[in-house]
Amino acid sequence: MKSPAEILLGGLFIALALALPVAFHLVGLGSAFLPMFFPIILSGYLLQLRISLVVGLVSPLISALLTGMPPFYPPIAFIMMAEGVVLVALPYLLYQNLRMNLWLSLVLTIIGERLVLLLSIIIISKWLRLPGVVLGLSSLVKGLPGIILIFLTIPPLVLKLREKIAASPFLNQG
Repeated sequence: MKSPAEILLGGLFIALALALPVAFHLVGLGSAFLPMFFPIILSGYLLQLRISLVVGLVSPLISALLTGMPPFYPPIAFIMMAEGVVLVALPYLLYQNLRMNLWLSLVLTIIGERLVLLLSIIIISKWLRLPGVVLGLSSLVKGLPGIILIFLTIPPLVLKLREKIAASPFLNQG
């Protein structure tokens, strides 16, 4: 896929990463379903690394600036930026570069993201003088509905979108 088409898709993924959390919160589903992560993960599976890194880094930042979610204090926005890097880098490296099985790459990606979350919360909780392990474990458990939804939706979406991209004369000019 050529860069202008990937930039367009990157912009679409950023827009989705901004809109999905708002939509989830409007219907009372909140952050437990990790709505921002879906387009971020998809960008890691479908786009070049440099474009997907932009998606993973700027989506939480722009959302925090526009909506206040995720908050800058406590520094959840910055934790989510670190998670975003993992959520795009691992699918890109494992699935796109190393041609690892989609499911295995997704399992390793989620494990990597959860480790970043846990370590970030433990570090930040020491700074805020809060019980880090308890906060970290509760954050991991809180995201379980979203992780289940990720495993149900991301693999079929990746396969279908790759098929559509390959068939599109605009998106597949290379």
